[in-house]
Amino acid sequence: MTSRPTRPPLEPCLNPATVTGLDLEDFLCLAAVTSFHTVELSIQQVVAYGPEKVATLLSALGLSVAAASGIIPAGPVLPAPLLLTDDAYVATLADLPERLAAFQMIGCRVATVLLNPRTGDDPQSAGAIAVKRLRGLAEVAAHYGVRLAVEAVGVRAGLDPCLEGPHEVAATLPHLAELLERVGRDDVGVCVDSFHWAATGADPGHLTGLAPLRIEHVQLADVPAGLSPDRWTDEMRLFPGEGALDWTTFTEALAAAEYGGPLSVELFNPELRLLPESEIATRAYVTARAIVDTA
Repeated sequence: MTSRPTRPPLEPCLNPATVTGLDLEDFLCLAAVTSFHTVELSIQQVVAYGPEKVATLLSALGLSVAAASGIIPAGPVLPAPLLLTDDAYVATLADLPERLAAFQMIGCRVATVLLNPRTGDDPQSAGAIAVKRLRGLAEVAAHYGVRLAVEAVGVRAGLDPCLEGPHEVAATLPHLAELLERVGRDDVGVCVDSFHWAATGADPGHLTGLAPLRIEHVQLADVPAGLSPDRWTDEMRLFPGEGALDWTTFTEALAAAEYGGPLSVELFNPELRLLPESEIATRAYVTARAIVDTA
């Protein structure tokens, strides 16, 4: 009888957006000193710092990179959404091999992709463009051992105009799954964000129903209490366990979906960002650790 492979354990991970403003080296040192073993990074920052130097620093600090944003870049740090204008998207492809080589050098095997939840264009055309671009990105990324993790943005308020429009592309996990099934590649999976999942109903079936798609990466943030989800903004994200999200339901659904691995704390809350960086990182670790320990 052949036993099923054991899932890797859930473990806390730190996203640089949680302690924004730090340069790459300071961020990595902060993560290591506050007990994290895995981090997320911006691949643009890795390229600017020097991938070999980053790899050396990661090794010295005992860190690994769970995922990195910016396979489609927007400036020196932020990722661009998938549905850029044609000219802008083509321009990002010129340096794609350099970015993918950086992924490879730092041992990062997952590239997160931000999918526009809505569009002002024809939704069928937008969906077709998304499918084509994901196939093309995945084909190139595969040569570097990199998989794609596509994120559905569930919040409806306070989004950048480039993510808005009257027509939905894929704002929920079931709709994202339908789109990714059209992509038809097993190296294109899902980035699950607990905040966006909760904003679209916190339905555990949205997670367990992703199969046969693979959950490649998971990001954590808690949700505000006493406020309708249609009024939530990303700036309201809270440390895990300090809001109203049902974490037992979330982690049980992740287990049923056979996800094991990093749970990355990603906050954009301007009030929390006023705290000292060491306090932010410590709270991020302690709260994520509590979620892991009770899973």
